[in-house]
Amino acid sequence: MTATVPEFRYDPADMAALRGKLQALPEAARFTRFELDRVEVGPDALLALPAVLDDLTQGPGPTPMRRGNEDLKDLVHRLLADAGREVRTVVLEAGEDGQAHADEHTVDQVFGELQPGLSIVSVGSGTVTDVAKHAVFRHDESHERLPLVFVATANTMVAYTARMAVIAKHGVKRTHKSRLADALIMDSTILRDAPPESGLAGIGDAAAMYVSFGDWWLGKRFGLGNYLEASSDLIGDVRTHLLPYASSMGERSPVGLEVQSRLMVLCGLSATIAGESAPLSGYEHVVSHMLDMSAAHYGRPVGTHGAQVGMAVLPCSVAFNLLIDELDPADVDVDACYPDPDAMRAEVLAAFAPLDPTGAMGEECWSDYAKKLSGWRGARPELESFLAGWPAERDRLRELVPPTEECVEALVTAGLPLRFEELPTPIPEEQARWAFANAHLMRNRFSSADLLHFLGRLDEGFVDRVFTRMHELTGR
Repeated sequence: MTATVPEFRYDPADMAALRGKLQALPEAARFTRFELDRVEVGPDALLALPAVLDDLTQGPGPTPMRRGNEDLKDLVHRLLADAGREVRTVVLEAGEDGQAHADEHTVDQVFGELQPGLSIVSVGSGTVTDVAKHAVFRHDESHERLPLVFVATANTMVAYTARMAVIAKHGVKRTHKSRLADALIMDSTILRDAPPESGLAGIGDAAAMYVSFGDWWLGKRFGLGNYLEASSDLIGDVRTHLLPYASSMGERSPVGLEVQSRLMVLCGLSATIAGESAPLSGYEHVVSHMLDMSAAHYGRPVGTHGAQVGMAVLPCSVAFNLLIDELDPADVDVDACYPDPDAMRAEVLAAFAPLDPTGAMGEECWSDYAKKLSGWRGARPELESFLAGWPAERDRLRELVPPTEECVEALVTAGLPLRFEELPTPIPEEQARWAFANAHLMRNRFSSADLLHFLGRLDEGFVDRVFTRMHELTGR
């Protein structure tokens, strides 16, 4: 276990210096501008909240959240009231399952509470953050911009600094353009007192990098997406420090909490400067989304996003490495790589029919998948050149997709689950296999799952091989 916070090439605790380094990069003109100007990290970061709001405004039922012996929400209320601010609290409405969800209805609830002149403080993690940032984004489109501060209550995910929000529509999770907070407070005393599995979930969310950058590059390679080298460069600190500090982060030591907070910030910013979630959202994320979408059908609660992502990284990494190691261009029938659109529409609708007999979920997924299928049909020249230059293409993918053993080591060291059945919200492996096999049917973004499918490899036998190999590696 390491005992000191390491030196970061891009340190989010010094946003001015971080911005300066980004602007010096060759791709600076392509970066998406982001609002975040201040990140407070440390054991007493929360105490800076009144001063943070003062700087921004130029003036003075829910899940239990604690900071030491105090109720966190009461503490935030008191800090602001003592600083002379009038405080009004909005609590997200719960759904039928008793939980609040990041969906259109909840965003509408918060949007209806917003008005000019307010300062918004979001106290929460994934759901609260996505709902707050998207509701404020909608308000800002037609009104004066509202100051927004995030108080992180758990290191569960990278969304605190990702300039987009995942909001469900017809039960299907979709990524929407959103906004960032003006300031982010990551008080390690609060993060220490969050449920232990929350910090592990954040490590799982960051572990997406073991798959997502390869997926993102494939999309760009076939003309179906973009790729920004600077996003990969920004993640360099995460690749450098995730494994060495995994034990400290898993134990939630003071140093581990501060290092993890910085890593979460950098992960989110890598997506923000790219203008899309793709840098940290590949095959592994759609598997997690599929697990969420199927939860009600199987009668289980929606699981923690980051924990599911960390677990989903394993089979997706195995699959990507099998593709890299085994693809032989001589065995590929290029004509067969372009399925009939009507047949694919039937396949998409059939995949989601058990989850939603009304067909709305299947139609929503098809509306997005159809765009990808159309783009793929126009990418035949790119596929042919990809196969013709396979040795060089394979080397590039190996640079972006580490061996699964490295991913397993990081997750084991941190103490993350290595079986779907061992997640905080257990998932039978049969359901995980379904999500893995059908995830490519859910959305427009291209990934290794699509390439495997179009190459005719993503069949039941391949899924068996992937999960067998995953069990071999985690069983060691």
